[in-house]
Amino acid sequence: MRSTFGGIETAFRSLQSHQTALNITGHNIANANTPGYSRQVPIFSASPPYTIPAYNRPTAPAQMGTGTQIEYIQRMRDRFTDVQIRQETTSLGRWTARQDNLHQLELIFNEPSDTGIQNALTGFWESLQDLNKRPADISVRSVVRQRAVILTDTIRSISEQVAQLQRDLDQEIAIKVNEINSLAHQIADLNNQIGKVAALGDQPNDLLDQREELVQKLAALTNIEMTSDHMDRYQITISGRLLVSDNGNVTPLILDPNPGRQGLLDVKWSDNRENVQFRDGGVLGLLEVRDQEIEGYKENLNTMVASLIQQMNMVHAVGYTLDGAQGINFFDGSDATNIRISNEVALDLRNIAASLNEEPGDGLNALEMANLFQKPVLNAGTATYSNYYASIISRLGVDAQKATTMVENQSVLVGHLRNRQESVAGVSLDEEMANMIKYQHGYNAAARVITTLDQMLDTIINRMAV
Repeated sequence: MRSTFGGIETAFRSLQSHQTALNITGHNIANANTPGYSRQVPIFSASPPYTIPAYNRPTAPAQMGTGTQIEYIQRMRDRFTDVQIRQETTSLGRWTARQDNLHQLELIFNEPSDTGIQNALTGFWESLQDLNKRPADISVRSVVRQRAVILTDTIRSISEQVAQLQRDLDQEIAIKVNEINSLAHQIADLNNQIGKVAALGDQPNDLLDQREELVQKLAALTNIEMTSDHMDRYQITISGRLLVSDNGNVTPLILDPNPGRQGLLDVKWSDNRENVQFRDGGVLGLLEVRDQEIEGYKENLNTMVASLIQQMNMVHAVGYTLDGAQGINFFDGSDATNIRISNEVALDLRNIAASLNEEPGDGLNALEMANLFQKPVLNAGTATYSNYYASIISRLGVDAQKATTMVENQSVLVGHLRNRQESVAGVSLDEEMANMIKYQHGYNAAARVITTLDQMLDTIINRMAV
């Protein structure tokens, strides 16, 4: 016959298990609004049964149960959804970076508007047409010079703002790279802590949640690939190169100024100085805008302005000023970064060469200069200045719209995946309250069993001999 005290041990295990379950429920309720927290569930199982000793077999028809125990605490998480969220978050990070900075580029060009290059080109062209009609009128010449000043100032200002945006992106890339290094070290530290807990056979649930939050932040910055070992420690790589090892080591990224690109920063691995091959993520989006988009728009603008300087000066040099001089340039400079009207024109309005035959009333050269804006001199003789510039702005608008569309699509997809994960890992206060009542009743029932057994023992010990 089993000892009477065995029932107390069974009830005591029930008390312990339900008390632990209540503590877990309280932990869930406390973290209902904690970002990245995964709901935890106690997994009950029957404790090992007691076999009544006998010579050949137990004398009872079955093994005697010994109560319950919490076998482990389950972290409610869909790992496959986590992988999907990381992948889509990486793409969202890239397109968000592109959208933000292409929108900034649109604001710099500010087209269509009264203060953009297109309007300044039109105003300068119209002033040359007026000069053709009244070439000797000083007031008309003043308008030509003023419209030229507006055009050159606008071009230089936009060129400098574009260059400044490129420098700002360079600094933002540096910040993001430092953030990658910081996240990598934090993940490595959590790897070590998780490994120590897992080695003892426990579930480091809260540490796993903390690490997953860091991994999601890292995924927004760059493409990552992950594997885990038997102790659930992550090994993280970027395009095949090791960033975080499962034993806690980190290969940080470094920033190296490139003298061939005006000191713009290259992102390299610290161990071999090779360029990091980003394939997706926020850093790639910044690099694409800095090195491809902005560089391309700068080159296009410089090409247009360099042609304008060259063509205008060729035509202007052939004409005659009001004093009969030839060979004077209208513009100085080589491209959009340094275009300005020439000193001769800036100092004396009479130096505008509007004539082709030295007569003050002849405005044929002014007409030739105006006609330059109607001639296809760009793109191998297929585009006028206005058309060429309009194509630049159109392409920028298309690129910005594509980035906006991709951000909207990716945001919807990431939001859907997060909601799906939340349906598994999120804390429902109603469910937790129901669990709390259930575990409370279990605890009270176990306590009642102990009270009953205490009364039985009191009868045996204190009353049977009476």
